[in-house]
Amino acid sequence: MSRVIAVAGLPGSGKTTIAKIIESRGYDYYSLGDVVRAEAQRAGTSPDRAAVALRLEKGKRAVAHALLKNVQTNTKIVIDGVRSLEEVEALEEVFGNVTLIYVVASRRTRYRRLAGRGRGDDPATYSQFLMRDIRELRFGLADLLARADYILVNEEKPLEELEKEVDKIT
Repeated sequence: MSRVIAVAGLPGSGKTTIAKIIESRGYDYYSLGDVVRAEAQRAGTSPDRAAVALRLEKGKRAVAHALLKNVQTNTKIVIDGVRSLEEVEALEEVFGNVTLIYVVASRRTRYRRLAGRGRGDDPATYSQFLMRDIRELRFGLADLLARADYILVNEEKPLEELEKEVDKIT
């Protein structure tokens, strides 16, 4: 049986940092954002547009279903970037129990992180940042806060402190 941990949170909250810590504890790492970025490249569009198009055209579980095509099911797995209850449900249909970690950080901290990250799909302006938050929340991200098994506050903490918090979960 697999042990599956899904990580959710708004852009810049530190989802990938937490997921990579979990990966270092012996889990196989998968990213829903990588699925969206691959689809954007294939379609010749932005990741923002691809994220919306996938979910509108193929349903709220589309990104999770695309990811599941490449997942080994008999291992310890961490899935970075869950965006909705429907995506968690799609994972649960395959794996049974899924532990959900919701990562939070302030708007100021998240914007600073995204501005310094340098990834092509990061917002160039504060207005773009706010619009991205609205889009993510419309996917159902806020609903995951109520579903979360663990909530990690990732606000100016040293990596060692985050690792200790993750170790309590894994």
